[in-house]
Amino acid sequence: MKNILILAALSAVILTGCGNISPPFKAEQTTVTTAAPTVSAAASSEAESTVDEEQVKYDTFIAEFFDSNICFSDTSALVTEAMKGCSFETQTDSSNGVQNISLKGKNGGGMIDVLCIDLSQSDLDHDMEYILENFGDYYFGQTSAQMSGITEDDFVSIYRMTSSVVSKCKYQRYGSVQKSDGMATQFGYTETYAVLSENKLTVVSGAFLSSDMMERQSFSQVMGQFRECVGG
Repeated sequence: MKNILILAALSAVILTGCGNISPPFKAEQTTVTTAAPTVSAAASSEAESTVDEEQVKYDTFIAEFFDSNICFSDTSALVTEAMKGCSFETQTDSSNGVQNISLKGKNGGGMIDVLCIDLSQSDLDHDMEYILENFGDYYFGQTSAQMSGITEDDFVSIYRMTSSVVSKCKYQRYGSVQKSDGMATQFGYTETYAVLSENKLTVVSGAFLSSDMMERQSFSQVMGQFRECVGG
């Protein structure tokens, strides 16, 4: 699992750049028309360069994170406690320190990843807030992408929060989905919740998609149970 995530993060660093280059033209009566396109192209190029630099910085951090001296702690007790009373059919698979829970309802399904990473021996040169924020965004992106056919435009609400209390940091990001093709409507919910305390990063990240709004509500309640068990 660790090696797969490292490769995924590293591959994201290889970026491609492109721009719209207009063919040369001749101004017959005035040169004023050439000024605006030149300025616009320069501004656009600068903006794209800034975005690329931020993406490279982010991808580099993710690669460094998984390549540092980290280890995974057992989360089976956490999963057992949080899943008490769950109304969905579930199947849990544990691999490389990550508990992956598949959930199935009558009209939809989803998944939840649960992991706890021990950073006590890590040589990462970043403060806790930076690690929490960037890793949280990374995992939210990985999780929300698992809702097939759903794009950012389909989110009807989205929320992102980070906070720090003394030595404890908390991250939460979630979004609700409602998408209709004129004949049927899909309801979705995705959330990543993480707490970094005493050099241990605990992450719960899930996504669910259904044609039944009540199933989406039930899934969000399951995520709420996990938040209570993780604490923070």
